[in-house]
Amino acid sequence: MSSPELGMESQETLINPTPLSLKFNKKSCTNCTIYQGTQPVYRVSTNKDGTRTDLFDLTTPVDEGHLISTIKRREFLPDVVKFRATSQSLKVNKWLQKEKLSTGLTGMIVDTSCGPLLWRYGSDERYRLALYTDKDAERPVAYLDCSRTRIPMLLVIEPGYQDLVEEILTSALILEYKLKMFERLKRHDLLYGPILRGLVTDK
Repeated sequence: MSSPELGMESQETLINPTPLSLKFNKKSCTNCTIYQGTQPVYRVSTNKDGTRTDLFDLTTPVDEGHLISTIKRREFLPDVVKFRATSQSLKVNKWLQKEKLSTGLTGMIVDTSCGPLLWRYGSDERYRLALYTDKDAERPVAYLDCSRTRIPMLLVIEPGYQDLVEEILTSALILEYKLKMFERLKRHDLLYGPILRGLVTDK
């Protein structure tokens, strides 16, 4: 029988020691292809009226769970998200819940299969969206980087959290869409109060 110490060591070797970098081919959270290195691994597709966004796994055959998640944006009812591993849709405002921060901003708690994590809006494009554990408020476990000149958007997921890639990527797509809507309305002077359901507080 193997000792607990050997079991722990073998578990640790299974964790990829390098960050997972997912490169978007355009600065879009609605229609794009996402690469890992030179290999396309995900595709994001949205219908014309923007009410449905699908996230596809390009490494999985179509008949074996090709569709990862579907985000449905509804005008009079709450937005919903559905994952391939679940039979029922989740209300986005239940899956991503507001959390008041000491900075005066409001973060979004995402309920992952490994417990809650906190998304925060970054102060610069390097950490446009940054995801934290409740134990480490300074070092993100994932972040959306829009500061690079040759890569429109880059989602980086640190070791130990890469098994949550589908949940992290889906929640990042939802929040980036809301952030883009916020910025678009603000540019046109149509913003009267916060519209990101708490992600950003307008002072």
